[in-house]
Amino acid sequence: MNSRERMCKVLNRERPDRVPTFEYAIDGKIVEAICPGGTYADVVEFLGLDGITAFEPSPGGYVAGMADRLKPGETFVDEWGVKRMATGEMSGYPMETDVPIRNETDLRNFVPPDPKNPNRYDLLRQYVRRFHGEKLVSYSIRDTFGTSETLMGLNEYLIAFQERPQLIRKLYEMTTDWVIEVAKEAIDSGADMIILNSDLAYKDGTWVHPGLMEELLAPCLKRAVEAIKKRRAYAFKHTHGNVWKILEMLVNTGLDALHPFATEDGMDIVTVKNLFGRKIAIAGNISTDVLTRASREEVVRLTRETLSKTSADGGFILMASSSIYSGVNPDNYRAMVETVQRFGQYR
Repeated sequence: MNSRERMCKVLNRERPDRVPTFEYAIDGKIVEAICPGGTYADVVEFLGLDGITAFEPSPGGYVAGMADRLKPGETFVDEWGVKRMATGEMSGYPMETDVPIRNETDLRNFVPPDPKNPNRYDLLRQYVRRFHGEKLVSYSIRDTFGTSETLMGLNEYLIAFQERPQLIRKLYEMTTDWVIEVAKEAIDSGADMIILNSDLAYKDGTWVHPGLMEELLAPCLKRAVEAIKKRRAYAFKHTHGNVWKILEMLVNTGLDALHPFATEDGMDIVTVKNLFGRKIAIAGNISTDVLTRASREEVVRLTRETLSKTSADGGFILMASSSIYSGVNPDNYRAMVETVQRFGQYR
């Protein structure tokens, strides 16, 4: 069984030969430490990861070479007209000032980036050419919630849910349409899976009242998932935070997988899998704090413990609880991957 077959088994809620592992983002410093002079794709091949992800580049911080051209603290404007600050990490931080959309007039006059721009899929096509049929190739899109947030700025966005829900509805219609068109283009370019990427919560709960998320966000997320699956691709949702109160809502949209259920956010991945593992694949949740600060022995212990509690009957992808950011100890990350490959076998 190759990597792609292994991932597909899990996403179909079946049991593969072993638990798969991949990371949707690995910082360049970690890439250099593991494969000097290489790329993220080289790390995927070198470590034998089961999937690889290309990021939709319009937020700017993921454009190849962008991080190298800007110093931390420098600002730039992304393709959406959002002002961002370079951080020295994988993505630029969106600013709260000079946001493109403040009201319905701004929204009516707003023109989103062209979803059919072929350059948007260059990196994805590179990965498809290199790994087609061997590894699961995914494409990560900043989804309805996250795109809308950056267009308005977080504070005004959260206030608008209570005071201007009609603006949120119209904004969500535009951003969901865009996400769907980009997802279709990505799938037609060879993507096996679409990652819908944004954080819906923080450690104490959701950013927005769960009832409002059920009313305003859930139909849009379901519409995107249905469009992705209609084109015979998988739909994977990444969200940090404590999502207990919206977990059933997310599962009911038809998603194929959810990530990461971080313990530091109050999530228990074992309980989640016991509750929803027959409906959705569960991905996570090795703490990046452990990967950063702990000993190799502690990483191996935690990985083996997570495997023993979570891998039964398939439907589980072992991943970190966040992207592999620059502070992660590369040797610890390798230890995690090697432990999955050694001890994740089904008997």
